[in-house]
Amino acid sequence: MKKLVLFSSANKQGNTAKLIEHVAKHHQLDVIDIDSLQISPYNYQNEYPEDDFYALVERILAADKLIFASPVYWHAPTAPIKQLIDRITELTDVQSLKPKARAFANKKAFVLATSASDELCPIFDGFFAKVFNYFDIQYTAKLHASCRDGFSLDNTVLAQFNVALNK
Repeated sequence: MKKLVLFSSANKQGNTAKLIEHVAKHHQLDVIDIDSLQISPYNYQNEYPEDDFYALVERILAADKLIFASPVYWHAPTAPIKQLIDRITELTDVQSLKPKARAFANKKAFVLATSASDELCPIFDGFFAKVFNYFDIQYTAKLHASCRDGFSLDNTVLAQFNVALNK
């Protein structure tokens, strides 16, 4: 099973990267740094300069499990993650791309998040839940690390996440 991590963070060696490392100790992960890609913002005309979006969509479609990894910034994922999701709208707009949008259905999705809170922000979580629901993607599990007083991850919660990621 191919597990693809779509990673974005202003700090490439920060807490979200640490969280990915903890998961990677138990899984073979293909990590893509979304911030290093050129993905044009969504527009209603669906006219885009050549960028990395279509190649990324192919990698996403080739994966069995999608893992979105982002710190929580103002109750939301990073701007590059949001821009990617906005751009995925193109797959629902353009007739020739609609089969790709439908191919998202039944994939399993996971969320890795870090924040200064003890619990995952419900707005952040709800954002992903609604996106996944729209594309009929199964929101399988989430893993949150509290980082208010340094990186903190409950090993029991990590083990439960790993079980879900292995199913």
